[in-house]
Amino acid sequence: MKVNIVSYEPSSGWILYDYALRIANELETYVDLVNINHEQRHGYDVTFHINYAGLREIQASGVHCTLVTHIDTPEKFSLVNQQANAGVIGYCMSADTARRMNSLTGTRSFFNFAPPAMITPPGNYRRKFLISSRLYPDGRKNEDWTIDFFSIFNCDDVVVRIMGAGWQPYVSNWIGQGYAIEYCSNFDKDLYINWLRDSDYLLYTGHDEGALSTLDALLYGVVPICTAQGYHLEQGGKIHLFQTRAELVDVARELKREYDIQRTRVTRLTDWASFAQRHVSVWNKALDMSIKREPSE
Repeated sequence: MKVNIVSYEPSSGWILYDYALRIANELETYVDLVNINHEQRHGYDVTFHINYAGLREIQASGVHCTLVTHIDTPEKFSLVNQQANAGVIGYCMSADTARRMNSLTGTRSFFNFAPPAMITPPGNYRRKFLISSRLYPDGRKNEDWTIDFFSIFNCDDVVVRIMGAGWQPYVSNWIGQGYAIEYCSNFDKDLYINWLRDSDYLLYTGHDEGALSTLDALLYGVVPICTAQGYHLEQGGKIHLFQTRAELVDVARELKREYDIQRTRVTRLTDWASFAQRHVSVWNKALDMSIKREPSE
């Protein structure tokens, strides 16, 4: 399959040209040839017009399709209606628009092809957890509970920051398992504030009345995950409370579920490869239909 992508914008950074460039790059994997031109040309199986407003007359053979956006005047609808009834495929930005255009034109020429995001996706986002407490021989901080908590997450899902004496055996164990760990055994106020500003959650597992760090977390928009006791119960705002080790693990499972949903969403919003494959699938069907319509000799 040979594809000509017709851009009606110059190659100077306009959004629709960027769209043409992005889809062309992805299509290279799935078609024999793809070029970006500023006009229709012969010798291509498919001509993809970016956007519909530039297509006034079909001047080349093969399948023609358009990017359909902003049908907000009678004149624009009239143009798209003419194109649809001439067999031009329309790629719409939403399922609702595709449904309405098929109904209004009396055709089945329009498809829902909402594009992925145009910008480069962020890197692997890790949830950042801050623990700010020293450990004691009597185990009042329930530090072993943190082992079960972090075991719920994949190593590359989290960053664990710990400030306080006594955590070295835990730190060594987590590093050995592949977790990203930042550790400071002494209290460093400046570093504490910097870590707090850049963290998503503050984790506190002790049952010794409460931790003032939970108040700091709330001031900085960081979500405390802390024991349901003392002044932890009086703060309001977004906070995850637990009483038992099992309840803490349940909190971890819920956060993991939210993280997985977010990661799936990012994948969907940036999956240009699948988007390009969908284009090719529609074009192949249209080309098969055109071959079947040709009279036999």
